[in-house]
Amino acid sequence: MAILVGLAFGYHHFILDWEGRPVCDKGIMFAFYEWMDDNGRDANTHTNAFPNINGIGADSFATISNAMGSQMAGTREYRYVPGLRQNDPEDLVLVYLDRPTRWTWHEAYPTIFKKKAWMFVPVDFTMGGRQVRGGGELSERVSLDEFRSRLKRTLDFIRTNERPNWQAVVAEHSKFLNSLQDDRGK
Repeated sequence: MAILVGLAFGYHHFILDWEGRPVCDKGIMFAFYEWMDDNGRDANTHTNAFPNINGIGADSFATISNAMGSQMAGTREYRYVPGLRQNDPEDLVLVYLDRPTRWTWHEAYPTIFKKKAWMFVPVDFTMGGRQVRGGGELSERVSLDEFRSRLKRTLDFIRTNERPNWQAVVAEHSKFLNSLQDDRGK
């Protein structure tokens, strides 16, 4: 019996990877929809802007904290890209984890043997009928190169369309992009 308990303990503490656990993607989606409803917008029009408080990601993301409830504490490792609308190109990056993770979704416990990837929730919450890469619940898992490309494309879209506070949005997330290290060979 002691051996079984020891094996279970070892597996739980040394084989499962507990870092970078995402929150429920559906929780994020429904929190955005609740925010839209609370602010007099009809989420079913699919034309609404997502929250944008002076182009600052953390402040803008905090607007959904009431709807997220206790899950909001789990979003500390997330970054939010203000300035997007529901009807923008579906593969743009709306919310992303600020580090690679082995997780695919919040209830699938990965082992240390699974390769890490970058995880993000796109504007369409992966429900646009397009091919999704490494799909999680409503998110995608991609390589660093693909993540950089998608986030850069998102920032270019916000800048080109001169969305409110686009300068602050682009500055914040460009700084993050420039801080990323190459993951080749890891």
